[in-house]
Amino acid sequence: MIDLTKQLIDLFNKEQMLAFFDFQVTPGGNEPVSGLCKISRPKGTGEQIQYVSLLFLIDTPTDAAWEQVNSFVSNIGWDAFKRELAGAETVLSIPHLIHKTGIYFKETAIYLSSSVTVSKYYVSNKLYPAILRVMGLRAGELVFWEDLPESKQEIKSLRSEKGSPQSLVARLKDFFGP
Repeated sequence: MIDLTKQLIDLFNKEQMLAFFDFQVTPGGNEPVSGLCKISRPKGTGEQIQYVSLLFLIDTPTDAAWEQVNSFVSNIGWDAFKRELAGAETVLSIPHLIHKTGIYFKETAIYLSSSVTVSKYYVSNKLYPAILRVMGLRAGELVFWEDLPESKQEIKSLRSEKGSPQSLVARLKDFFGP
């Protein structure tokens, strides 16, 4: 059995979270679905290759919704980031092979030129608008991780209470929300 909460916490430990935002998308002209996008970069310093990682978590309450989201995501021209984002050199769309009704995962890494400084300005004025243009999302406010109170930054548990109908994306929104 796959523990999505554990995988998410492990991911947080390997990367430095920069920001996140919630969004809605209407795949195939059907009912809108909600999601959350986490923007991060690798932890550490030194001569590492510079990139930003985008992790999309999208609510898919039914198999049909999962298939619609999968089709929508599969048809995104990820290489458009090279045109739409200053300093983007390579875009690596990472497939997730898990098909589980309830949540759709999509991760994309955007490798940047050494001349780019990944700052709040870059994320809010370059990266965030490029994500919206390339993916055609309706997005909420961009929230910077460093602006949250420390109590929100400590990830202890994202598990819902027994019997809670709330989706993982909804629980994440509640947890991260300002």
